Amino acid sequence: MATNLKVTELDFDDIKDNLKAFLKTQTEFNDYDFDGSGMSVLLDVLAYNTHYNAMNAHFALNEAFLDSAQIRGNVVTRAKLLGYIPRSILSPRATVTIAVNVAGESGTIPTTLTLPRGTKLKTLVGGEEFQYVVLDNHTTTISNNVFTFSNVTICEGTFREIKYRVDNDIENQKFQLTSDTADTSTLRVRVQENEESTAFDIYTKFETLSTVNSETKTYYLQQNSNEYYEVYFGDGVTGFKPTNNNVVTIDYVTTKGKESNGAGVSVNSTAGFSMVDNVGGFSTITVTTSALSTGGVDPETSESIRFNAPLTFTSQNRAVTADDYAAIIKKSFANIDSISTWGGEDQDPPEYGRAYIAIKPLLSDTLTDDEKSQITGTILKGKNVVSITPEIVDPNFTHLELDVFFKYNPNLTDRSSTDLQTVVRDTIKDYNFNNLNKFDGVFRHSELARKVDNSDPSILNSTIRPRMFQTITPISTGLNNFDLTFTSPFFQTGASTNFILTSTAFKLNGEDHFFGDIPLTGSTSRQVIVYRIVSGANITVINNAGTVDVSNGKITLNSFQPDDTTPIRITVVPHSLDLAPKRDQLLSIDDSRVIISPEIDTIAVSGSSGSIGYTTTSKLK
Repeated sequence: MATNLKVTELDFDDIKDNLKAFLKTQTEFNDYDFDGSGMSVLLDVLAYNTHYNAMNAHFALNEAFLDSAQIRGNVVTRAKLLGYIPRSILSPRATVTIAVNVAGESGTIPTTLTLPRGTKLKTLVGGEEFQYVVLDNHTTTISNNVFTFSNVTICEGTFREIKYRVDNDIENQKFQLTSDTADTSTLRVRVQENEESTAFDIYTKFETLSTVNSETKTYYLQQNSNEYYEVYFGDGVTGFKPTNNNVVTIDYVTTKGKESNGAGVSVNSTAGFSMVDNVGGFSTITVTTSALSTGGVDPETSESIRFNAPLTFTSQNRAVTADDYAAIIKKSFANIDSISTWGGEDQDPPEYGRAYIAIKPLLSDTLTDDEKSQITGTILKGKNVVSITPEIVDPNFTHLELDVFFKYNPNLTDRSSTDLQTVVRDTIKDYNFNNLNKFDGVFRHSELARKVDNSDPSILNSTIRPRMFQTITPISTGLNNFDLTFTSPFFQTGASTNFILTSTAFKLNGEDHFFGDIPLTGSTSRQVIVYRIVSGANITVINNAGTVDVSNGKITLNSFQPDDTTPIRITVVPHSLDLAPKRDQLLSIDDSRVIISPEIDTIAVSGSSGSIGYTTTSKLK
């Protein structure tokens, strides 16, 4: 007679059935109605209790592992075991020039003036006012009655200061930041001997064990399970240990994160930034925005922690491989929409001894100079191999213009031809947003065509012609040289005398000129020319304005000088309909250059009789 219970099932009904089966094997319960009597209620209670206990045990076990934990505090704790500190909320930062005019001021005018850390400014974004603060002290001298503070970094938020007393009777004493919106990148930690002391030591954040000894004034940062950040100090061996009754002062910026990204632009004659505080008692102040506010992000999500913590542990906070550079930068720098890293040996041509990093920021096309300096001078400092120099390069955008043709059956839709064009355009915009504008964003022709076909039941088929273009902005004060690298080899239609590249017009001596190209004798490359149109004929003006490397998708423009700085668009046809970016390249569809042409499918509407006037679309322009 079976007397064992099955304990592998967690489902309530299975547990109850197992309990029934067990009781039926016992002689004491042979005469019970397990479904209709009070015994059924007791079995329900037992089954529910077993079910809850089993599920709690299951959930608790899941929370013990980084991959399966759902409670953020547990994700943070598991990441801590890998030496990973989740990124805090980050405040947007802008660069401004602050000019203090002291003309007409009474009293003695100093020769130098200091703009103190914490000086407040304000701005409007979407009708909401945001406060910005100066991050560091700046000192300058007077010139023509004006003190000019250039390249001042400001960030959104409010400075907060807290003080703690060191009590060495408390083992592993930690000092908690009192706000859950603290931007830890603005953290400053100072230690005084006592409350009466005016002198203090500034402690730096711990980065690597190799640079720390018993006298190193460093602090450690971690996030606790309550999602507040904590500061703690060394034990006298790995970092200096503050003495009893020392006073710890921690100041930092609390921020609203990404809400004020893009601040700093003047709208409707309203200044981007204006002063709240005076500077040294002077209030006639002009603020000019050098770089708009960017980089504000929310705290790192659980999924991001789950992804980045193992990568950071693998790199051991050292930048050796290309993936190491990406992991370290993503951990400490949030203004990243997409990142690509590669070694100098993979550069074209190879440049050994360098590591290249291309970053597309969240709200712009390129990083500011300050952001580049922050990455190479702060984030990567001491982590990269001594013999390797990291270099930040701007993304290389290859824009796409599309000719889109589709046939449709008007009997299958209530939408007009214009409405269908709008639907298709929205589909292309979604594809561009979700699939492109990233360093790994591949333009897959069949995928986009399939999305166009599926955008409305009436659309029966489509043809898409992609062309690539890049835009150059020449200078008018000297000779211009440009190297353009596209994501695909070039395709030539028709005879070799036909142009591979075309361009928009630019002025030479007051007349419209264009770029074209001609075959280069004894080479697969071609020669760039500058020509103008006279009476419908192309007249070559400059015979050697560069080269076209057809097979490698490169164009070099040499030594031309237009009359002005009007941007020039260079357009080519790709050899393949599928386009894949390399290294610093990104693909992006320019919506303003997407032409959509709908056509009624006469065969679908009229059957075989409609075939007489049926037309097809060439894949080439």
